[in-house]
Amino acid sequence: MNRKHLRIGGTVAALTLALGATACGSGGSGGSSGGDHGPITVALVPPLSGALGEFGKDTVRAWQFAADEANARGGVDGHPVKIVTSATDGSPSTTVRLARQALSKHGAHFLGAVMTGPENSALQKQLPAMNALLFNATANDDVLGEAECSPNAFRAVQSAQMDMNGIVNTLKSLPGKRWAIQAVDYSIGHSAADAFKAAAAKAGKQVVFTQFTPLGTTDFGSQITKLKNSGADALFSVTFGADAVALINQGAQFKLFDTLKTVLGFNQVSEPLFPALKDKILGFYNQVNYDVDATNKDNQAFVAAWTKKYGSAPYYVPADTYLAAQMLFEGIERAHSTDPNKVREALSGASYDSIAGTVTVRPRDHQLLRSSYVGQVVKKAGGPGGLGFKIVAETPARITTPAVSPECRA
Repeated sequence: MNRKHLRIGGTVAALTLALGATACGSGGSGGSSGGDHGPITVALVPPLSGALGEFGKDTVRAWQFAADEANARGGVDGHPVKIVTSATDGSPSTTVRLARQALSKHGAHFLGAVMTGPENSALQKQLPAMNALLFNATANDDVLGEAECSPNAFRAVQSAQMDMNGIVNTLKSLPGKRWAIQAVDYSIGHSAADAFKAAAAKAGKQVVFTQFTPLGTTDFGSQITKLKNSGADALFSVTFGADAVALINQGAQFKLFDTLKTVLGFNQVSEPLFPALKDKILGFYNQVNYDVDATNKDNQAFVAAWTKKYGSAPYYVPADTYLAAQMLFEGIERAHSTDPNKVREALSGASYDSIAGTVTVRPRDHQLLRSSYVGQVVKKAGGPGGLGFKIVAETPARITTPAVSPECRA
């Protein structure tokens, strides 16, 4: 099944549709990250330039932030944390090669900041032989927890299906009876549209119009005309990155949104887009993976420290990355070891407190179970572009998370 990269936020082409004993397969044996008396070496393989460059820099920043915090407390289970970074061009072959180099040169058996679905997929196939653990904070492709799952891969970010289930669970409460769907013309657009149609029927809503446009569409004029003529009073939009910017700017110009009671996006808008789109997206709804205003003490401490250091609150990319670091550190503390096999076993099934509240690592596929949210864009003093998300619905993981895929074999 050809499922493309599903989520890397609103400013680039990424978008971002599995619970259970040990993860699929079995890992290699032996090895540690610097030995059980040495440092914990985490190798990061992000893009640092190009379309995903800013997101890559934010993942490095978040891993280093987590490492600095841990080291200031005396390390993780007494081990200092060392971060080594190699910039990738985003191609899976380059990312795998750089990960192998980090293992041989630095003894790094823990990997992070691998950005896209294809890169994570390529690495997951290699992890047991490399005797390395991968902590994924950005790629939510369902296939990573299905046929391509790995015993040595852990995912902090919600899967695409979890994201989508969080959206459809709140549909009944959103204004609008007659919905149109505007979606990207590849797998995630079609699967999201199908899921939305099923949810709409259950919620007593009607989907009156559906259209798909290729990724990279810059002129939405004809699509906007069709949407306005459809008779819809609400819109579900699966567009992202530059496509979302074009659709929103052109939709505002032609007063599309004036005719709609609800605009609901699947990764259509996120904090990095707020300064560019400003008041054009006020009132829009979108799935929200991370609630920056969550009141649990771990999150409040994280937001305060991050804001003090960087001058603005974290958004989902650094937050999900920090959550991945928390997962690794929890495993090492539970295992009292830096041996990747012992860490893997200690993490499988673990529940612990985090910036996302109390979370659990599902044993079979190592998906982190956490709530999903729907937020509405509102005015927010100090927020990017003067905007922020007001959380209007929270759906717990027990509702959003589908069963472990039978393709993920233990």
